[in-house]
Amino acid sequence: MSIGRRVLITGATGAIGGALAEAYAAPGVELHLHGRNQVKLAAVAERCAELGATVLTQRFDVRDTSALRAWLEDICATQALDLVIVNAGMNTDIGQAGEGESWDEVEALLDINLKASMAMVHAVLPAMRQRGSGQIALVSSLAGYFGLPVTPAYCASKAGVKAYGEALRGWLA
Repeated sequence: MSIGRRVLITGATGAIGGALAEAYAAPGVELHLHGRNQVKLAAVAERCAELGATVLTQRFDVRDTSALRAWLEDICATQALDLVIVNAGMNTDIGQAGEGESWDEVEALLDINLKASMAMVHAVLPAMRQRGSGQIALVSSLAGYFGLPVTPAYCASKAGVKAYGEALRGWLA
C-alpha cells in the first residue's frame, strides 16, 4: 500500500475508519484522526501510535461545518495533506414496524453523509490544487448504486457522494 506522509481520516472511531487508520499507521506517517467518541478515538490513536505513526486527534460533530472547515483550513495552512479520507457517516432505517425514517434523523444523515463530505472537499481542495498534489477519497456505499428499501435516505446520500466524486474526478482531471 502506498502511504502518504500525512493522512487525514474522518469517522476514525467507526469500523471502517479505525481499520483505515491502522492500515495507514507506520513510522514516518502523520495521521490526523477525527471521531465523535473520545474513548474510541483515543483507543484508535493508541493502536496507530504503537504501529509507529504520529497521531493527532480531533473530536467534534462534522455537522458543525464551521468547526470542520476551520480545522481543515488550519491544517492546510501549515501542512500538505497527502490523502484525505472522507469517511464519517451515519445510517437510518425505516424501523422494525416499517413506520419510516424520522425526519430529524434524515436531516442529520444528509448533513453528515453529504453536506459535511462536500464541506471537507471545499476546505482541502484549494491547497491541493495550488501545490498540484494530494488525493481525496470519498467513502460511498454499494447502496449508492441501488436503493435499498429499508434505508432510503442512506441510499440517497451515498448516491449523492458517488455522483459528487465522479463529477470532481472529471473536473479535476
